[in-house]
Amino acid sequence: MPGKHFGNLQRELRKFSQRIGARQPPSSGLEEASPQLRTALWNVLHKPAFPDEAEHRERALANARALWNHIGWRNDQVPLLPHQMRAAIATEWFSCRWPEFFDLIEFTARLLATPLPPTRQVWFEMLNRVLESKGCAYRFIAEQLVPLTNSVEAAEVVSVADSAIPTVAAHIREARRLLPPNVGANPRDSIRQSISAVEAALRHLAGTPSATLSDGLVAFETRHGALPASLRRGLLTLCGYGADDDGTRHDLSRDADGVSGDQARLMLVTCSAFANYLVTLSAAKRGN
Repeated sequence: MPGKHFGNLQRELRKFSQRIGARQPPSSGLEEASPQLRTALWNVLHKPAFPDEAEHRERALANARALWNHIGWRNDQVPLLPHQMRAAIATEWFSCRWPEFFDLIEFTARLLATPLPPTRQVWFEMLNRVLESKGCAYRFIAEQLVPLTNSVEAAEVVSVADSAIPTVAAHIREARRLLPPNVGANPRDSIRQSISAVEAALRHLAGTPSATLSDGLVAFETRHGALPASLRRGLLTLCGYGADDDGTRHDLSRDADGVSGDQARLMLVTCSAFANYLVTLSAAKRGN
């Protein structure tokens, strides 16, 4: 199919055995990096990292030194030729444990990304397509790997993580950081941050900097029009999860051990979608 991007072909052309259900699509969970995933990422990253062309030899050497430093190898032992660099990194790439592998992927992706914003965004979108095609549990959101397995989920979260409302973006980024299996993960606090992102969106869009969620919603509707009744109830129920009228989320503090990473991820995605909806709705009302 001339003109089709390789990443699009990967998603569209599932193998015959997968289409008829004779073989399951590839998957790679939260605490693994499958051989298929490692191979797919190697196939798209090793050439840009270590180009063979003589005019790019300095770039290959600079990339190798950066990778050697990242891994903790002696950079005075970097090979001189690109194929030797690839061979050395391949040993680590295909044998390291899954946490070190994702460290390496995140570092390599940033190392090779162009500073030009549109092209940089396309680069990470391409890598996300590779991750998705191999059933990986992680996606690049704001250039960090986070545990999101669904492209729709990822789109909602990345939109809010890059929000023009600084407080909303900050809460979503913190909620994402607190998701398992990140170091210092805290699902309870991740949920709090996700809910706070919706509150921050309401405060900003309604011009009420100290309002609670319910007061902020009233002010938002006064300024931008009433939400559908069922959606309004859903927003209050969801974002009032474990909350008293004064905003103290007592259930989250009393039952910390009962809050799972899956619950935190659900709240991150759902609150991101709500924040996106509020921003879009307010923009539409201003445009009318």
